[in-house]
Amino acid sequence: MGSNRRFTDQQLIDLHKQGLVDREIGEKLGTSSSTVGNVRRRLGLKSNRSNLIGFTDQQLIDLHKQGLVDRVIGEKLGTSSSTVWECRVRLGLKANGIPRIFTDQQLIDLHKQGLVDREIGEKVGSSSSLVWKHRNRLGLKNNGSNRVRARVFTDQQLIDLHEQGLVDREIAEKLGVHQTLVCTYRNRLGLKTNGSNRRFTDQQLIDLHKQGLIDREIGEKLGSSRALVGIHRKRLGLKTVTHS
Repeated sequence: MGSNRRFTDQQLIDLHKQGLVDREIGEKLGTSSSTVGNVRRRLGLKSNRSNLIGFTDQQLIDLHKQGLVDRVIGEKLGTSSSTVWECRVRLGLKANGIPRIFTDQQLIDLHKQGLVDREIGEKVGSSSSLVWKHRNRLGLKNNGSNRVRARVFTDQQLIDLHEQGLVDREIAEKLGVHQTLVCTYRNRLGLKTNGSNRRFTDQQLIDLHKQGLIDREIGEKLGSSRALVGIHRKRLGLKTVTHS
C-alpha cells in the first residue's frame, strides 16, 4: 500500500466494476492512472480498456513490430497516441524511435529496383539510417556494393580535387556523385579528409584577394573564418595582404 494514495481497495473495485478504465478511475479518485493500474494489478483485476479502445493487443503488437511510433499506430487504429502509449507500456513494449512514413512493401519494392538506402530515403521522405534499420530487419542485403562499381570518375580525378583542398561534399558536387561514394574511395586511396567545410570556391577567394582584402575581410565576405581563408590562400600561392 502506498502511503500517498487517497482511496481504498474497495473504492477501486467498485469503480472497476462499472467498466471504467484506469484513467477514468484515477480522475474520480483524484490520483494518477499509473497508481490505479498498479493497485488494480495487485488486486488481480484485468484492465477494462479492451471494451473501449476498439483494438486488440495483437493489433498494437503487429504495428509496433513494423517500427511505427505511438502517433502513427494511433492514426492507424483510430485512437490517441496516449492510449497507444498506455497499452504499449502495459505490454512491456519499448518506444520505437524516429517515425517512419513508409511501409515494408514500399521499401521492398524500391530495394528491388537496386536503389541504395540514401536513394530509398529520398523517395519515401525519410532518412537513410531509418531505411537501413528496416532493411536489415527485413533481411534485405545492401545494394551499395553493386553501386560502388558504377562510379563515373577515376582515382586521379578524386586525387586532383582533393589536392585542391575540397571536402567530400564539394568533390561530390563536381563529380556528380554522392559524397558517401567520394568518402569510400578517398579512404581506399589513403587520403585524409580535408578540414572545415568551406563555402567558397578558389576563384571567389582569388577575386577578393586581387581587391587587396586581407584574410579577415575575405572571410567576412565569404561567411568563413580567417583561418580557413588563410589555408586556401597559401595553397593557391597567394601572398598575405597587409594594410599599411
